Amino acid sequence: MLVCGIDIGTTNLKVSIVDLSGHPVWTRAIPTPRESAYVGAAINPSVLIGSVERLIIDGWVAVGGNVPLAAISAAGVGEDGICVDDRLSPLGSAIPWFDRRAAGQAALIRSSSAATTRAGTSMDHTRTGAKWLWLRQNEPELMSKACCWLALTDYPSAVWTGRPFISETLASRTGCYDVGERQWLGPLLEFCGAPKLPPIMRAGDIVGPVVSGPLLDSGAASNETLVVAGGHDHPVAAAMVQKIDPTARVDSIGTANVVYGETSSFSLDHFDPLLSYMVPIRAPVGVACLGVFEFSGAVQALQADGVNIRAFLALPRMPGKPSAAKPLLSTAEPLRNLRSVLEAASLAARQMFDCMSAVGVIAGPIYATGGWSRSRSLLELRASIYGLPIRVLSEQEPAVIGAALLAAEGLGRAVDFSNDTHVETIEPDADWANFYDDHYDTHFERRHR
Repeated sequence: MLVCGIDIGTTNLKVSIVDLSGHPVWTRAIPTPRESAYVGAAINPSVLIGSVERLIIDGWVAVGGNVPLAAISAAGVGEDGICVDDRLSPLGSAIPWFDRRAAGQAALIRSSSAATTRAGTSMDHTRTGAKWLWLRQNEPELMSKACCWLALTDYPSAVWTGRPFISETLASRTGCYDVGERQWLGPLLEFCGAPKLPPIMRAGDIVGPVVSGPLLDSGAASNETLVVAGGHDHPVAAAMVQKIDPTARVDSIGTANVVYGETSSFSLDHFDPLLSYMVPIRAPVGVACLGVFEFSGAVQALQADGVNIRAFLALPRMPGKPSAAKPLLSTAEPLRNLRSVLEAASLAARQMFDCMSAVGVIAGPIYATGGWSRSRSLLELRASIYGLPIRVLSEQEPAVIGAALLAAEGLGRAVDFSNDTHVETIEPDADWANFYDDHYDTHFERRHR
């Protein structure tokens, strides 16, 4: 019996077919299909679902043994979505979460009486709510035709089952969801001009069986193949790590750097400049803390100047000596070498972890995930800046595997994959750690860690 996990990422689209011991038997990644080669281009949902289906069918042909998949679940980007008609056909393309066209609308929402800290995050251009208001003001005809709104990550699952829904972790990324009470914020939805929203489903809930489409036609799925609700990729990945270590905090180093932790003691009475709050995958109470910042732009600028990023990260040890860098969140000056960029990013992540500790996240071990976590030299640098060991799993794709595990749980199967997953610990360099700790104490606020 095999299950399938999907990860619809900003940069890559991944599919993994996993057995019920949690072992991935087939995994493939392709660039996330966009309407042009430009990384900020919108996504055509019909093209996306076609790409997902081809990957699933390819994997099933390779390893399925002519037995249909038992269950499918998807994780992915948190804020992107589309208006659909009553047949769930898309009425437009999915605007990328980082597209800045809704910055003015976000400012208008922030200044309104509908704005509330209960949303867990201040409205900005990345939030779905700001995109809704932009669409109301700029594409009113499209919005008037909408039967409902679907999150891009949920879109394939809704089409395969014929059942519109929104995963709860994706609802909490709209900026219009009370992440403490776990319900929509009506006045904020009204101010943002939100279209009709489908029912909310928690991760692991059964959406329904596959009822039509290429997956059925190919044999990869049958009418007994269950589609299971997934959600936002970062908490899905964290939930996979927390199966190994329930107290884990996660440092995801990829297109964006995301730090993640969970707390049951929290107060949604103010906006935090470094953290946003959302619904966790499994915890029935409490919130997930998410710190997000983007540093790929600084890296790409160095790459354009001829710096070989891959070769640098592949070195067994980070070249150079520690410097008195500022966190990437606070520096306005362009950084002129790769080590400085990586130091600045790591200092920003340390600040976010300190903020998490101050709001009640247990100071459990830090696990690194994401594409850049494959660099041992980068992890040693990070460990030195944190002053703590960093652990890394042998399984390098926790979001797509986490989605597959949700699919298995939808079948009522508890998967113990710990025997198939190994943990390596990267220790700090003692001399570097002393330098960075003194630098941090001198220039930045230290909170409970």
